[in-house]
Amino acid sequence: MLLELRLKDFVLIPEARLLFEPGFIVLTGETGAGKSLLLQSLKLLLGARGGGHLIRAGAKEAVIEAVFDAAPLRERLSSLGFSPAEEVVVRRVITPERSRIYLNGSPVTAQMLANLTRGLIVLVGQHEYHLLDRAEERLAFLDAFCQLEDLLSRYQEAFRRLRELEEAHREFSARLRQLVKERDYLAFQIREIEEVDPRPGEDEELEAEAKRLKNLERLKELSRNVANDLSQAVGALSQARKDLLRAQELDPAFESLRERLDGLYYELEDLAGEVSSYGSRLHEDEGRLEEVENRLHQLRRLKRKYGEDLTQVVQELKRLKRELEDLESGEERLAEIEAELEKARAQVFELGRKLTERRLSGAKELSETVSRLLPSLALAGARFQVEVKRGEEPRERGFDRVEFLVATNPQSPLRPLSQVASGGELSRFFLALKVAAREKDTALLLFDEVDAGIGGETAHQVGRLLKELSSRQQVICVTHLPQIAALADQHFVVEKVKEPARAETRVRRLTTREERLRELARMLGKPEALELASTLFAG
Repeated sequence: MLLELRLKDFVLIPEARLLFEPGFIVLTGETGAGKSLLLQSLKLLLGARGGGHLIRAGAKEAVIEAVFDAAPLRERLSSLGFSPAEEVVVRRVITPERSRIYLNGSPVTAQMLANLTRGLIVLVGQHEYHLLDRAEERLAFLDAFCQLEDLLSRYQEAFRRLRELEEAHREFSARLRQLVKERDYLAFQIREIEEVDPRPGEDEELEAEAKRLKNLERLKELSRNVANDLSQAVGALSQARKDLLRAQELDPAFESLRERLDGLYYELEDLAGEVSSYGSRLHEDEGRLEEVENRLHQLRRLKRKYGEDLTQVVQELKRLKRELEDLESGEERLAEIEAELEKARAQVFELGRKLTERRLSGAKELSETVSRLLPSLALAGARFQVEVKRGEEPRERGFDRVEFLVATNPQSPLRPLSQVASGGELSRFFLALKVAAREKDTALLLFDEVDAGIGGETAHQVGRLLKELSSRQQVICVTHLPQIAALADQHFVVEKVKEPARAETRVRRLTTREERLRELARMLGKPEALELASTLFAG
């Protein structure tokens, strides 16, 4: 709901502040007084382009500011990163160079503003509404009239599941086709690795063995030399042990030294034995070196093709086996997906069929309800029909497309409403549709041209329907007809005042009965006709 509109130095308006309440609000004034400026200001708050031509002569900038109830905007505000608030203040500052937009004091882009205020204000005029010329909006309108929220929610859940399965089927089919092409190569790769049967770390062990086999003679020579040297050292230590034992007999202080020497002696004796044993095991085996080098060649070839080391080669073997298993079980899994897909498609078609049935029934009821309202809106003889066409393939909201068809006289064929009706007729058709819908709405409806070409009792009926509609949502109507203005909950008058230097447009609220009576009398064309205006006001 629009709570407040403030304008400063906007075209011909030096300053204006309008406080709005729920219900039915009218704007009246002489032709050319500037009522269209208020409509233009609201378009700017919806994200329309602005320019320096909107700045009042002599001013540096124009400011348009509106305060909205934040309740219907909380989700959108959150998506834009704004904290929850009771009210939303949109401020637009236009200078000759550029236009700046602020939302609750923070700068935003025109696109962000348009996204936030989308559907917040519905401008109903010849070129300003979209319910009738957008297929998705017509379908949503009919669904709301039919109260299809639960059924549509179930359909959309089934539709999303169908799309997920279709995507899974496409991806799996493509992968399966690729695997079929790779089947022979996969089998070859697996066989190539399994025939070698590598073990992580094996190559490092074989490299060490190959180095030892290549240096066998040198190792034998070195081990003999070491064994001889150690044997001589053991002999020397043996004599030293004997001498320490004699010294200990003479002085017990040598006991600890003898024990330490015993440890060295036995350690050196073991070491000498191990070196000698190592040397005795070094037998030449020309066949073994060739065998090791052949094995290393096989392992290096695997590492060049399948991984940097044998651990990676073994992991690659596991991956290749999984791919081959996927291929072997792929047709079975594909059949399972296809069965799920067929089941999901059947569910979508069944729920879609129910949506179509409900829409056809609702279309008939909506057509009849709107048709009953048309004569009271100066559309006697006009025909209105909601057409539901079912398509072949499912979409986000079902299989159906909705068209609003009219014939403005009995002899004319039914054609799409937006292609046939004039601006005033479109506004009245829209009014009839909104009255017929019977649902509450948070959007502000702003009617322009709804009174074009009508008067008398028809004007009163249009006003009555606008008043009825305002019980469900805020309605602002720009009107020239006193029959409509008399029914308003709030009445603002737009006046052009000629100042010495220039003309100005001023907006004021009529707060007393006398003020409203005088304005209604002016609209009747007889300023002295206060008694007639009083009759309208009372009615």
